[in-house]
Amino acid sequence: MENNVGKRICEVRNQRNYTQEQLAEKIGSVPSYISNIERMNKCPSLTLLRKIVKELDTSFDYLLLDDFNIEKRLEIKYRNMFKEITKLENKSQEEFFNVAEKLIESFKNIENNSSKV
Repeated sequence: MENNVGKRICEVRNQRNYTQEQLAEKIGSVPSYISNIERMNKCPSLTLLRKIVKELDTSFDYLLLDDFNIEKRLEIKYRNMFKEITKLENKSQEEFFNVAEKLIESFKNIENNSSKV
């Protein structure tokens, strides 16, 4: 079984728009060590991994599990979207959810109609 911890750390770091230097500074490490982890030359200690998880706002599951399933990926994506929604003013949040509910209903109708064909 291949270990993809370094690849996943790199992926999440890039999604969060962190450089290796920025991540290293935030977690008390050095950029070259982050680079070695991402290139899978080194494996982070549990202590360092905990700091990475916290700083990148990700999960141990995502970084450590090679058979990470689509449901968990969607859960993380939706959690990140929800954080952005909560930054909106209350009225904008209400409008967002009204539009989202209508979109969901529309997609359900499309799916129901296409399954009847």
